Amino acid sequence: MNTYRILWLTENYPPQRGGMAQSCDRIIDGLRKEGFVIDIIHFIERGVPFQTIQQLNGTYTSVPFKDSESHTLNLAWNHLQNKNISVLVCFGGYLSVLAAPVFAKWLAAPLLSMIRGNDFDTSIFTPRKRDLLRDLFDVSTAICSVTTDKKEKIEKYFDAKDVEYVPNGIDLTGWQPSKSELDFAAKWKTENASEKLVLGIFGQLKAKKGLDFFIHAVAGIANHQKIHLLLIGEIAEETIQTLQVSEIAYSHFSFMDRYELMPYYLCCDGVAIPSYYDGMPNVLLEAGALSIPVLASNVGGMKDIIENEVDGLLFEPGDLKSCVAALQHFIACTKAEQNLMGKKLQEKISNNFTSKQETQHYEKLLKKILDTTGHSHSVQMHPIR
Repeated sequence: MNTYRILWLTENYPPQRGGMAQSCDRIIDGLRKEGFVIDIIHFIERGVPFQTIQQLNGTYTSVPFKDSESHTLNLAWNHLQNKNISVLVCFGGYLSVLAAPVFAKWLAAPLLSMIRGNDFDTSIFTPRKRDLLRDLFDVSTAICSVTTDKKEKIEKYFDAKDVEYVPNGIDLTGWQPSKSELDFAAKWKTENASEKLVLGIFGQLKAKKGLDFFIHAVAGIANHQKIHLLLIGEIAEETIQTLQVSEIAYSHFSFMDRYELMPYYLCCDGVAIPSYYDGMPNVLLEAGALSIPVLASNVGGMKDIIENEVDGLLFEPGDLKSCVAALQHFIACTKAEQNLMGKKLQEKISNNFTSKQETQHYEKLLKKILDTTGHSHSVQMHPIR
């Protein structure tokens, strides 16, 4: 089959950790398995060599930051200027957004901009970065957003047309607990949180994630002694002090990679995502796929997926009264009612938010761009089965 060559610009890709790198890897892997040839340009920290590694159905090039944005991007351009590509993809990060519209023009290639939560939230209220978004969207042949609210915001502020909503997905076949992980969870809970409700908060626990707010909400309920917080990620020292003063039972572990998290998910009766604003956290899909109910702020991907009091609980972002009410509702539920919420969330995710569906959506979008623009720089490849 004739398959097209994609040039993919990103600052978020393994060996980096975190949700955006995980999502980027998942999407690229899915498209490569469908036969797309993808050449990755990964803008990465100093100290990593500028090198290209051959991968199955494409290449990976690490481009370390050198002295300045302009020097780094000129070096990148020297590397790729003679490439024949079908589509340029911009996926995440300041340097990618800065480079993509220029590279697309110079390569005479259509540009697909994939907007994640972090890109938009950190740029829209920063004047210089907002101008970069405008440049990006002006040159983009197509734009897609990981949440419906960001789709609407892009359309309204930038007068962008036909922005597509493409949610994250999860590979359910690769996200199944083993007996040893289930045994670990049962033992951990018996030893650390017997007869308590364990609420997990996982990921990069930075300011926008609302951890301090959620701690205050937990402390504000009369029966907070029934709750044990399981926190995984880097936490500020001030937050640790807040936890100690609040007298809330908690356990804290440093940031872990995705598959290290499985046994800790299984320790949880519920997972909380109290973000003030967000994209579509992988944690939401990972918890739901394990039928763990989610308590989340009514923003971003959480409100795209969760139906309040049906397959999860929503509260207004930063609203203590609303969050306390959600917590009290969850505590008042029987174990059977909590399990039912989790099962309904699991069913919704397995029907609508799989990595296969995510790949199919991007595949359809890329082929639409190719059909519309008539680009045909292609190579002879076969899908990987």
